Amino acid sequence: MDTHTKELEYLLNNYWCVKEVKPKEYFEIKNHLDYYKDFIRDKLGSRLIVNDRFIKLEKIPTTPKIYMGITSFTDKLEYIIQFIVLLFLEDKPKLEQFILSDLIEFITNTATTLQLDTMPNWNIFHHRKCLVNVMNHLKNLSILRVVEERSLFTEDAKAEALYETTGISNYYVREFKGNIVEYTSISDYMNDEFADQNELVGDVRRYHIYRSLLYGLVTYTEDLTEYEMDYMRKFRGSIKNEFEKYVNGEFELTRNMALLLIDPESREKEYFPNTKAISDILLLVNYAIVLKITNEEFSLQENETFAIAQEQLYRIIKDVRQEYQMYFSKNYREMPLDKFIEEVIYYLKEYDFIKETELRYIIYPSIARMVGYIPKEKEVQLSIFEGVENE
Repeated sequence: MDTHTKELEYLLNNYWCVKEVKPKEYFEIKNHLDYYKDFIRDKLGSRLIVNDRFIKLEKIPTTPKIYMGITSFTDKLEYIIQFIVLLFLEDKPKLEQFILSDLIEFITNTATTLQLDTMPNWNIFHHRKCLVNVMNHLKNLSILRVVEERSLFTEDAKAEALYETTGISNYYVREFKGNIVEYTSISDYMNDEFADQNELVGDVRRYHIYRSLLYGLVTYTEDLTEYEMDYMRKFRGSIKNEFEKYVNGEFELTRNMALLLIDPESREKEYFPNTKAISDILLLVNYAIVLKITNEEFSLQENETFAIAQEQLYRIIKDVRQEYQMYFSKNYREMPLDKFIEEVIYYLKEYDFIKETELRYIIYPSIARMVGYIPKEKEVQLSIFEGVENE
C-alpha cells in the first residue's frame, strides 16, 4: 500500500478538508497533490479545488443512489431550509456574526416570496428540529460556528443563539453550466456537467466508469451503457492496477456487476461491512438469502437478480433475528420486531443489496459477495459482532 493513498482517501470520504480545522491533513493532501491529481483529472474527470482555506474534491456520481443524500437529513424540508440558509450566508464575510432570530425571519420571508409548497412553521416541533439539523450539519462542515446558545430551538420557538460565519459557504454547492431554474428532474442536474459532450464515448465514458466504481458501493450492468461495459471489459487490467495504486482497492468484474473492495482496515467511510451493529445483521440476512438460492428456493434471472415478495423477505429477517439475536447488541435485541424489520430493509436498500418495487423486492447479486455466518459449535459472541449501536 502506497503511503499517499490515505490523502486521496480522505478527499474521497470527506466533503472537504478545511485547513483551520484539519491543518495536518490539509498540508499532507496539498504536499502530495502531484501523486494523484492526474488520476483525478484523467480518470474521474472531477474538479479539484485547492486554495488557502480548504481542499475539495467534487464527487458527482454517475447514477444517483439512495445512500448519496445527506445522511443526517430525513425530511425534504431540511434541504429547503439548508439552501435558504446558504442564501442568507452568501454575502456574509468571514467572522461576521448573526443571531438565530434574524436567520429565522429571513427563512420565513424567503419561503413566502418563493411561494414554496413546503412552508416552515416554527410552532411545529418537527420544523424547528429540521432547522436545528441543518445548522448542525453546516457546523460540522465548518461553514459556521456556534458562538453562544442560551436555549434549544427545538424546545423553545423563541430561543436565541449567536453564530459566526467562516466565509466558505459559497463553495458548498457546485457550479452548474446551465440554468438550474429550468431543471425539472434529477437527470437534468446529472447531465449538466457534460451537456456539451458525447457521454457514450471518449473521456466521458471513462469518467462514468471510474466514478461508478469509486463513488458508489456497487455498479450493476443495468446502470451502464453498452459502450461503458465494453470499455470495462477491454481495460479491466489497467482499471485494476490504478485502483490498487491510488486507493488500495481490489477491482472485481462479473457478468452482471462490478465493484471495488476497499481495504478492510479503512475507517474513513461507511464501507460495507463496517463497524455498525446493523452491518453484522445484514451479513447474516444476506447469508440466509444466499442459502435459499443455493437450495433452489428462488430462481435467478439471467442478470442474477430475482424478485421476492415482501412477506417472504420479512420472514427471512424474522428468522435471522430469532436464531441469532443472542449475539445482537442490546438495541437490536430489544427493538420491536416491526421496527427491526423496517431498519434492516432500510439498510439493505441503503447498501444497494435490494430495490423496492410495488409489493416486491428485487434482490441483487452483490449479496453473495457480502455474507457472514456463525458456526453452530460457537457458543460465545464472535468478533464479527463488535459493531457499535446506532445513535
